[in-house]
Amino acid sequence: MRRLIGDRGSWWLAAFAAATLPFLVLLPLGFVWLWERQGFVYWFLATAVCFLAAGLLFRRANKPVSPRVTPKADADGDSAPGPETEPDAGWTPNDKIAWQKVRGFAAQTSGRMLIDQRSLLATGRAVIEEVARHYHPERTDPLWHFTLPEALLLTERISHRIRALTIAAVPGSRSVRIGDVLRLYRAKRTVESVAQSANGPWRAIRMVINPVQSVAAEISRGFQGFATEGLSSLMLDRMARIVVEEIGREAINLYSGRLRAHTAELADLDPAAVARSAAPIVPLRILVAGKVNAGKSSLVNALCGDVVAAVDVLAATGQPTSHSIRGADDRPALELIDCAGLEHETAIPKLVALAEACDLILWVAPANDGARDLDRRLLDAVRGHFAARPSFRAPPIVVVMSHIDRLRPFNEWSPPYDVATPTSRKEETIRAALDAVAEALGVAATDIVPARLDAGALYNVDAIWTAVLARVPDARQSQLIRLLRLAGSSGGVAGVARQIVTGGRLLSGLVTEGIITPGKRGG
Repeated sequence: MRRLIGDRGSWWLAAFAAATLPFLVLLPLGFVWLWERQGFVYWFLATAVCFLAAGLLFRRANKPVSPRVTPKADADGDSAPGPETEPDAGWTPNDKIAWQKVRGFAAQTSGRMLIDQRSLLATGRAVIEEVARHYHPERTDPLWHFTLPEALLLTERISHRIRALTIAAVPGSRSVRIGDVLRLYRAKRTVESVAQSANGPWRAIRMVINPVQSVAAEISRGFQGFATEGLSSLMLDRMARIVVEEIGREAINLYSGRLRAHTAELADLDPAAVARSAAPIVPLRILVAGKVNAGKSSLVNALCGDVVAAVDVLAATGQPTSHSIRGADDRPALELIDCAGLEHETAIPKLVALAEACDLILWVAPANDGARDLDRRLLDAVRGHFAARPSFRAPPIVVVMSHIDRLRPFNEWSPPYDVATPTSRKEETIRAALDAVAEALGVAATDIVPARLDAGALYNVDAIWTAVLARVPDARQSQLIRLLRLAGSSGGVAGVARQIVTGGRLLSGLVTEGIITPGKRGG
């Protein structure tokens, strides 16, 4: 409803109050009183004034609050002033740019489009073509660049939304039959026809019987049309804008690849390296990365609650290892990817590939290590990789600042420590290290969690969990985009071969049934 009335709710309230006030005061006793005293003239004149005010208020509410949006979207995909509808939270930067183009069409749409079927179809096609060209500019005919399963899933989504809206907003939708609606519609047309035929003679007779009252009624009728026209124009314009936005929204979902798989199918697209729990939701995949001896394996052990990763082991395999954490009531199921220690920039390709396959990054940076240039270059490589691919969604990054017990004064360790408002020297040292890490790595201080990860002397692991849980919604959106990429590239030759075999079995079964069944019937 808010999308229809916009941000001018007070104008709408005043307009509706002005339009309905005459009917609210016209109670049965008042009707009798006016009839006895021939007071309908004054009521009709007052009604005319109210409808005039309503019409003016409706037109005032329809004035634009901010400059209209043009179809040309900003390159960075930022929202234009005064948006009617915000983009979906899970959209990528590329999706938001496409949404700007859709909003450009919506802002220039007139309510007359809803009355003219050809105009509606032409506008809808133009919006869909613009979105298709945005995602597939290299194709000469991008309009048809989608698969049959994607089209079927789109139809299913739209049908589901229409059904939910019908059940929620249409009175009697579960009990009234379509046949009853058709009969009521035919009866309505008959009544309207009779009423329209009798309207002219009644107005003429009223003019003869009571000319003054008839003139007042005609004035009221004219201003009623003025108010109704203002309301209709306003409502149609907003409804047309909503229609264009919804067409564009589903076009974005279709051409961006978000319909490559149903949500229920995503779990089958992401085979884990470890045994998966029976949870229906796909576990979030978290990359634990950092330089050598930063404390990555200690962090994995702390999160898992057990010694599952080797600590201080030289000549390790150099390959990432996977560890699963079962979900609980307050924590989702996780898959931790323990990346081998990074020593050189030559590890950037491997790091980027791992980051692309994960949903959240825990970057471990020692508090007592002032050489943070390599950390910054590695993180910048990850950021640059996703920035160059607007159709991807970068995983959120949380920095775990380890080894805070090794900061000055060295012989002091009496947690907890309040780094937000430090009072002791240890707290001031930890806060200074946190600010230095934030500046060196290019992250916000709120994205850094100071901790001690030594076995038997863990500190602030709960704060790490809190930071991870706070970013779960964002990580879920990154996971969705990642799994949809897998859906678009899964299968390959083997997948096509399986489809051929399955289709062949189905076809042969139908042929066999068609040959054998008639023989059985004949016997």
